[in-house]
Amino acid sequence: MTVLTLILSVSLTAWFFCLRRAVPVTAGAEKPADASKASFAFLYLEHTFNVKEKDQGFKNIVSIRKKNNIYYFDSRDIKGKNTVTEAKLNMDFETIEWKFSNPKKNINVKAVRTGNKIFVTGTFDKKENNKKEINIDERKWQQIYQLGMMKFAVKEAKGKNIEFWCLNPDDPGNAMVIAAAKEGTETIMLNGRKIEAARLRICLAGLLSVFWTGDYWFRVSDGFFVRAKVSGDIFVELKEEKQR
Repeated sequence: MTVLTLILSVSLTAWFFCLRRAVPVTAGAEKPADASKASFAFLYLEHTFNVKEKDQGFKNIVSIRKKNNIYYFDSRDIKGKNTVTEAKLNMDFETIEWKFSNPKKNINVKAVRTGNKIFVTGTFDKKENNKKEINIDERKWQQIYQLGMMKFAVKEAKGKNIEFWCLNPDDPGNAMVIAAAKEGTETIMLNGRKIEAARLRICLAGLLSVFWTGDYWFRVSDGFFVRAKVSGDIFVELKEEKQR
């Protein structure tokens, strides 16, 4: 698998957080929430995703909480890559702070945005106590773009596009511009039920788009990310949602 493919591979699997046992809710059932009215109660469920990368399959658990107008995102995989992701997001789901750990690749970093710079510290590039200052521009930093793209996916018209910054989890000292385009809305089958989903094409911006591209589906009823098919034979799908 190439580094470019791994950009999304790790981003997809770095979603997730294990919580206590809870009562299951059918993932395929559409919720009455209206995403355009910013009703985000669904976020605070425990979300289980099935992930398949070529011949490897595992589960990821996602959980999100909100305190003092900050969203706290925490994720872990189950019997997978053992990656851990934590992030602080503002009310527009822009990344304020991102922490990422991948023991198999000896990566353990913290990244913080200040103005048009992202400061990365920790273990990366085969160095402990490493530091790097990355220059970016005014575009948003959407490290957890599965949340950052919810409003765009549901509200924008077909053909609309947007660009944002993202760090490569396999190479945290490298920031890339990611492009997302609204492909339309369609009916999909999710866990045996039909739901309406908005589809985004997300890729590396510019000429690099030929190296890495993914299709993402977001539930129209509330904007939540439910499925992705990505270069490198990667497939992710929401399997279950639980009350906490």
